[in-house]
Amino acid sequence: MDYMVLIEKILKYFDLSLESENKILLFKIKQQFKNDLNLFGCFIKDFLIIKNPEKTIQDNYLYSDFVLYFEQFTTQNEKQQALMELSKYSEYYLDIVFEKAQNQTLESTMCVINSCFALDCYPYLMMLMNDFDNEIIDSNSFIMMLKSISDTILNRFENSENLNLDFKETKIANKILNNKERLAS
Repeated sequence: MDYMVLIEKILKYFDLSLESENKILLFKIKQQFKNDLNLFGCFIKDFLIIKNPEKTIQDNYLYSDFVLYFEQFTTQNEKQQALMELSKYSEYYLDIVFEKAQNQTLESTMCVINSCFALDCYPYLMMLMNDFDNEIIDSNSFIMMLKSISDTILNRFENSENLNLDFKETKIANKILNNKERLAS
């Protein structure tokens, strides 16, 4: 889908609803994407999937879903925190897209995801990266989860009957979404 019009609407919404210091933060986020509004739109969709895991995010409703998400933050401080979180996740997203990682296992997982066109895994990998950065999970758990994600994607890619499965339906995604506390111990 061409996200340019939807992202332009989101940027206009921000222009009307943010104070200048938050507009600067938004400008920095937009710069990370080198003004590629389609890539930014793909990121916004994956970010909304993280924030609303029980909801199916449809392309046609991306603008309204994002505005509803962002409107829950009423004070400028809350909006700034939300933008900072958006910025952090945008870094994760771009690292996945361009396969940039300090950790070799993470980089390998990114390569597997991108080579197998498993774009539905992006939200889960971003969540995992965030949990690791915030020390919710330790290094061993992080590596185990990365290897599990890679194995699941390769299995899905190699077995044609599994190609139509959404990553949400795999055991790995459920572990990431529902059992974070078990991994931390």
